[in-house]
Amino acid sequence: MKTMPKNSRRLPLLHFLPATALLLLHGALLTAQTPVTLEQCRANAQASHPLAKQRGLLERTKALTIAALSKGYLPQAQLAAKASYQSDVTQIPIDLSQLGFAGASIPSLSKDQYSAALDVSQTVWDGGFIGAQKKLALAGAAVEERQVEAEMYALNERVNQLYFGILLADEQLRQSELLEEELQRNLERMSSYAANGLASPADLDAIGVEQLNVRQRRAQLKSSRKACCQMLSTLTAMPDTAFSTLEKPSVSLPQRLQTDSLPALRLLEAQGCYLEAQKGSIRAAAMPRLGVFVQGGYGKPGLDMLSNEFAPFYIAGARLSWSFGGLYTLADERKKVAVKKSSVAVQAEAYMLNLNMQKAQMAASIQSIRDVIKMDDDIIALRESVKAAAEAKVANGTLSVAELLREVTAENLARQQKALHEVELMMAVAGYRQLLNGN
Repeated sequence: MKTMPKNSRRLPLLHFLPATALLLLHGALLTAQTPVTLEQCRANAQASHPLAKQRGLLERTKALTIAALSKGYLPQAQLAAKASYQSDVTQIPIDLSQLGFAGASIPSLSKDQYSAALDVSQTVWDGGFIGAQKKLALAGAAVEERQVEAEMYALNERVNQLYFGILLADEQLRQSELLEEELQRNLERMSSYAANGLASPADLDAIGVEQLNVRQRRAQLKSSRKACCQMLSTLTAMPDTAFSTLEKPSVSLPQRLQTDSLPALRLLEAQGCYLEAQKGSIRAAAMPRLGVFVQGGYGKPGLDMLSNEFAPFYIAGARLSWSFGGLYTLADERKKVAVKKSSVAVQAEAYMLNLNMQKAQMAASIQSIRDVIKMDDDIIALRESVKAAAEAKVANGTLSVAELLREVTAENLARQQKALHEVELMMAVAGYRQLLNGN
């Protein structure tokens, strides 16, 4: 019986996988190890949000509106048919026989009359009305788009909260892991002391209780992190497994204010453009209209009113119309638009004032957090020194294990406070960037 080589039984399973499967597995591992960034989460949240579909609908509506307005330059045709019976018709009361025209008479029109005509008109000049309506439609669509943009801008704040909530949970889990390792080292040390009669079982139980507390805390943190991942997954349409590793955003501050990317200011700017387009539309509506027309038809009678027979006919010409009613209110309408534009300018000025106040407040808050983090480092260094002294005292039998555990917990709390402040700093800087740059 032929047996397999001894070493062949130890070949890994990957050896038998196809090359394509190995490449896919390698790509999946690389993807899983690539940290997700805050910008990715924001972009995915913007793209997957239901309001993102509204942008496409607005774009289609704008295109359809412009196409409909453009058809105003096409020839306009109208078909009309008429059949009527009237109680009397025009007659010429002249007897031709008395004038020497024996046997001659002027025909009388029938009381039933018929007509079918096609009227085609073409606008030559409309005072710029259609062009003004196009500009107004484009400006109105821009306002609606900016409104959607402003509504989705608030989505970034929600993404920030969940993203930094995960980062904070990660930092706290890391600190609790370090604390658990610290407690395990102390448990092993106390176990050796107990074996030599230098520690009691109660000391070991005290450390065991602290270990259980840490594990309980870790379970709570993992549950909180999972909930944040699930909510962020819902917002971004990304799998919650993608958030296993998050990249820490930069804590550097932007140097200048980019007002052109702020949704609120872009909305106010779009409203100002809409009012300007409205002013142009008001002016164009008061202008005269010039057009040409041609009418062709068939009826009884035709254009010859003395003929009582069916006959074709046509009429061609130019038409000038000017409604003076718009001139009466033209000045008032322009003033009304000017007042609205002034109101928009005041809103923009008030927004910039509040923005500068928020900028100063957030910059001061960020500097305060930076100062607190520096003090956190000093506190942690002192806590480490106190803990080391407590460990030495426990080894010498001059300090109880309970007191040592208090120092260990105090050091861990100091580290957790620093981790919390670091995440607060990243979140504050991200909010500062969003405030100034709109992203």
